[in-house]
Amino acid sequence: MSPQETLPHPKRNLILISMTLFLLLAAIVFFLYWWVWGRFDEYTDDAYVAGNSVYITPQISGIITNIYADDTWYVQKGQILIELDQTDYKIALDKSSALLGQTIREVAQLFAKTNQKKAQIRVAKAEFLKDSEDFERRSALITSGSVSKEDFSHAIAALTNSYFSLISAEQEYFSLKVQIDHTTVQTHPLVEQAIQGVKERFIELTRCTIKAPTAGLIAQRRAQVGERVTPSEFVLSVVPLEEIWVEANFKEDQIGSMQIGQKATIRTDIYGRLVLYEGEVIGMGAGTGSIFSLLPPQNATGNWIKIVQRVPIRISLNPSQILDFPLRLGLSTEVHVDIHALKSPLLSKEPTLLPVYTTTIFANEEEGVQALIDTIFTNNLPSFSLEFPEEDFP
Repeated sequence: MSPQETLPHPKRNLILISMTLFLLLAAIVFFLYWWVWGRFDEYTDDAYVAGNSVYITPQISGIITNIYADDTWYVQKGQILIELDQTDYKIALDKSSALLGQTIREVAQLFAKTNQKKAQIRVAKAEFLKDSEDFERRSALITSGSVSKEDFSHAIAALTNSYFSLISAEQEYFSLKVQIDHTTVQTHPLVEQAIQGVKERFIELTRCTIKAPTAGLIAQRRAQVGERVTPSEFVLSVVPLEEIWVEANFKEDQIGSMQIGQKATIRTDIYGRLVLYEGEVIGMGAGTGSIFSLLPPQNATGNWIKIVQRVPIRISLNPSQILDFPLRLGLSTEVHVDIHALKSPLLSKEPTLLPVYTTTIFANEEEGVQALIDTIFTNNLPSFSLEFPEEDFP
């Protein structure tokens, strides 16, 4: 073989050099990607859409007469979901209204009796003064014999009788006064108690109509027309699509630099690469998923094998994206968390001063009851004044 045949071919050298440079460049690009971004990106596909599921339960017992929503239907906040039979509760409200009217009349009569006793005291006073004057006159004449002993005895008896009649009238007045002192017919305890009874019956009648506490999708409807339900019995649920988040289960060796406030990106199987959700880490679980399971692991055994544990990380979603691309509970997701930010708190130490979730549909349950009470007062309160001129009594 000649010396020229043992030398590398120039074309082969060029290919080897090119491949070496390409691999070197790829390694540099990969290293730069890992250094700038890759080492700050934590990924998991063990993540699912989670959210609130509001279980609807009646507050009173009753028979279902109407159902206004079914599974998969979207309902607005305050929309009627179920109606219960109102017959018994209407009768109870009528009874409590009649009882209030009767109580108003009885208390008004109590005020009138008190005023009557005031008048009787004045009469008794006048009688006592008259008998006192008769006694004094007869006392002055008894020594001269102008008045007989019999008349004088009668004067003493009349004075004694009028005195004790006055005392009796005053005690009866005080007995009545303690029952109405510092009150009016409207503020009397018996009337107030009857008013509360009307309010209770009115609210029970109002609660025959079950409304949606929040907007969302209907799920798990179990209610049936004609079925009798009791308080706290589950009839259906409402899933508010705006109140959802992602539960991402990261391995324990991935969460060392994970902190609250770090940004995240989420992809879902339902939309694929069409939608990239923006998220933010808002909380970390208090323990691994296995420790809160029905049967927690017992590792104090001789055949223990170490298993990498996962910790649930809660990630919020952009509300505007959820409105444009709604999600469903339980959907699979892929999550990337950017751990660049390393100055965020590991735990949320700020106390929550406002409710996290709230509803206002129960705030107006008494709406209309005051008008009913005012009507009952108008129909039963005396049209004349119950006031009487005050007078001091001994």
